[in-house]
Amino acid sequence: MTLVPAAAEKSIKSAAGNKQMTQQLLQRYSVVENILENISERIRSHCLRHPFLSSVWLCLCSACLLVAAFPQADIWILSWVALVPFLFVLDGKKPAASFFIGYLLGILFFSGTLYWFIYVTKLGASLLVLYFGIYFALFGLGYSLFSGKSILAKIIFLPSFWVGLEFIRGHLFTGFGWVNLGHSQYKILPLIQISDTTGVFGISFLIVAANVLLKEWLDAKIEEADSVRKQRSLATGIISILLIAAIGYGFYRLSIKVSRGEVNVAVIQANTPQELKWQKSAWPSIMKTYLDLTQKAAKENPDIIIWPETAFPGFIWEAPQLFVELRSLVAQLKVPLLLGVVTQLDDAYYNSALLIDREGEVIVQHDKLHLVPFGEYVPLRKVFPFLSDIAPIGDFNAGNKFTLFPVSSGGSETKGPAGFFSVLICFEDTVPEISGGFVRTGANLLVNITNDAWFQDTKEPFLHMQDAVFRAVENRKYLIRAANTGVSCFIDSRGKVINRVENTDKKATYVSGYKIERVGLNNQKTFYTKYGDVFTYFCFGSILWGIAGIIRRRLF
Repeated sequence: MTLVPAAAEKSIKSAAGNKQMTQQLLQRYSVVENILENISERIRSHCLRHPFLSSVWLCLCSACLLVAAFPQADIWILSWVALVPFLFVLDGKKPAASFFIGYLLGILFFSGTLYWFIYVTKLGASLLVLYFGIYFALFGLGYSLFSGKSILAKIIFLPSFWVGLEFIRGHLFTGFGWVNLGHSQYKILPLIQISDTTGVFGISFLIVAANVLLKEWLDAKIEEADSVRKQRSLATGIISILLIAAIGYGFYRLSIKVSRGEVNVAVIQANTPQELKWQKSAWPSIMKTYLDLTQKAAKENPDIIIWPETAFPGFIWEAPQLFVELRSLVAQLKVPLLLGVVTQLDDAYYNSALLIDREGEVIVQHDKLHLVPFGEYVPLRKVFPFLSDIAPIGDFNAGNKFTLFPVSSGGSETKGPAGFFSVLICFEDTVPEISGGFVRTGANLLVNITNDAWFQDTKEPFLHMQDAVFRAVENRKYLIRAANTGVSCFIDSRGKVINRVENTDKKATYVSGYKIERVGLNNQKTFYTKYGDVFTYFCFGSILWGIAGIIRRRLF
C-alpha cells in the first residue's frame, strides 16, 4: 500500500478544488456570453425589420440614459452603457447617415441637459442645441469611417475622438465645457482623482472605451474567427487594467490626509429673485437680507464672509448710501467681506469682485476674465446688429489680470495673510485654464461667486456645481462656492462636497441662509496645474494616427 504524505494530499485536494472553481467560472462565463449573444441577436433582428424606427428608438434610448446620468437624476452608472444603443444604430451605416444619426442624438441629449437656456433666450437656446449637436454628429461620422478597424484600434481611436470633440467644444467660440461625459462621475471620488493628471477628459475616455467594448461583446457572433475573440479578450484586459489603475490611484489619493482647519469661511445665499435685482425700489430690502445674514454669520467668528456675484443691488454709483452702510457694517463686525459688484471705469463696465477689509476699506478688486457671449456681451454686434435681438444687453469688458486676495486666520492681519485665494466669477469655474492660471499665480484656495437665478429652479445649478468639483481635484485646492440661489457649498481638494447651504428639507437651491466651514490652504501644484491638457494631446495624436490609417487604406 502506498502512503500519501499529508502535504501532498493537501496539494492534490487544492488542485482539484481549483480545477472545479475554474470549471464553474467557465460555465458562468458561457452563460453570460450566451445572454449577450441573445440580446445582440434580438437587437439585430429588430433593426433589420424596422430600420428607421429602430434608429430613432435606439437614439432616444441612448439620449435618455445619458441625460439620466447627469443631475438631478445623477444615475452615474448609466453613462457606462448609454452609448451602446447609439453604436448599434451606427453599424453598417454610410458616413452621411451616421452623421445625421449622431446629430439626432446630440440634439436630444443637449435638449435634455441644457433646456434651461430658454429662460434667458429661446432663440439662443435653440441655436446652441443645434450647434452642440454637431459634435455628436462628427463622432457618428468618425465611427462610420473607422468601422473597419480592429477592436483594439477602436478602443483607442473612438474614445480619443470623443475626447478631442469635447476639448474642441470647450474652447471653440469662447468654449462651453459643460456636460462632458466624465462630469457624470463627479460623485465617484475614487475614479475622479485622475483628474489631477488628465483632467475630466481621462474619465470621458474610459467611459467611451467601456461603451465601445460592451458593444463589441454584445455584437459577438458564434461563427467569428478566433483572432477576433482574442482581440476582444485583449481589449477587455486593457480596459480593465486602465480602470483598476485609475481607481487604485484614486484610493491612494483619498488615503492622503487633506489639509483642513486653516481658515474659517462663511458663504451667504440670499436667494434674490432675478426680476427684483435691478428694480431700484427693491434694493433696500435686498441689502437688508444680505446684512441680516451677514450679522448672523459674523457671530460664529469667520475669518472672511463671501457674498455671491453681483450681490450688491444695482450699481454702486447709483446707490452710494447703501455701499456706505455696507462698509460701516463690515468695520463694525471686524470681518473682511468679499462681494460681487458691477464696477465702472470711464465708459467701461466690469463684472467684479471686491474685498473689503475689517476696517471697511476696499483693498482689492478683480475683474472677470472670461465673459459669457450673449450673457455679458454680444459677439460681432456691429457687424450683425440683429444679434442684439437675441440678448438685448449692454456689453461688459473683460479683465486682464489673475488677481490674488489675501486671507488671514484667527481674526488678525498683524502677522500677514495665511494665504491667498482667487475668485472665479459666474461660469469661470467651468473653464479649467482659468483655475489653473490662478493657482500657478499663487492661489492657495479657489472661490466661485455666481448667480444662477437666470435659469430658474432647474438642474442648471447642479450642473454648474458638478463642473466645479473637477476644478478642485485638478488643482488639489479647496473650492468655495457662493451662489445667489444655490448651490452654495464647500468642496475639498478631493472633490467631496463637505458642506452646503440648504433648508430643513435638504433643498439647496432657491433657499436663503449661510454656512461656515473651515478650509485648508496649500501650495501644491499638480501635473494638470503645471502642464494642462497633455492627455488630450495624446488623444489628438491617436486621431491623426487613425485618419492616416484610413487614408492609407483608401489610397493603397
